[in-house]
Amino acid sequence: MRKSLLTLPAAAALVLAAPALAVAAPPYTVAVGGSTATADHAFTASSGPINFTTLGAFPNAMTCGSAGASGNVHAGTGKSGTAPSGQPATIANTTWNNCSEQFGTPLTVAHSGSWYLEATDTSVSTGGTDNVDGRISNIKAHVYDASGGCDFWVEGVADGHFDEANQDVVVTEDGSDGSLAVTTVSGSCLGMVAPGDPAAFSGTFSLNAGIGFVNVS
Repeated sequence: MRKSLLTLPAAAALVLAAPALAVAAPPYTVAVGGSTATADHAFTASSGPINFTTLGAFPNAMTCGSAGASGNVHAGTGKSGTAPSGQPATIANTTWNNCSEQFGTPLTVAHSGSWYLEATDTSVSTGGTDNVDGRISNIKAHVYDASGGCDFWVEGVADGHFDEANQDVVVTEDGSDGSLAVTTVSGSCLGMVAPGDPAAFSGTFSLNAGIGFVNVS
């Protein structure tokens, strides 16, 4: 995965680029507030504008004014970086505000299940200024408008990176590999959304204070 997200809001801090500090990975060590003791640390995260586009025969751009996330960062050593037990963080819930499709129809986005903030970087360091390659896996979201004219599910994986210095989870999924896609569609959606359409998703989530500095090495 490209030098991108460790994943979302909570997401865990991963990697430094300084060659002198770089080491092979996994396994990873996740520290929160300087502690690597095995423990779950609750986090919240918030974002500004979110962009989401279905990339079928008729691409449909959607936006949300802001979004939020909450879950746990999993401190500890010897982590594989991947779910279900080795991921740096788990997103238990997300909220999406002021969402609409490109023609202005308001949309509701509902989170489903646990989303996993995984690390995929093959070289990390103990420094605190890395961008860490990663992804958000097990994404499941229900998108619909109040009239029932368009109703669909999006599922899959979104690429991104964790900006360790700023404690930002940056989602940069461009939809090119189809790993995030529309699964089922109800209603007409004006013929613009169809099962199998790949999806692009971008936004920056800032971890809120309270869990301490997150570092993955």
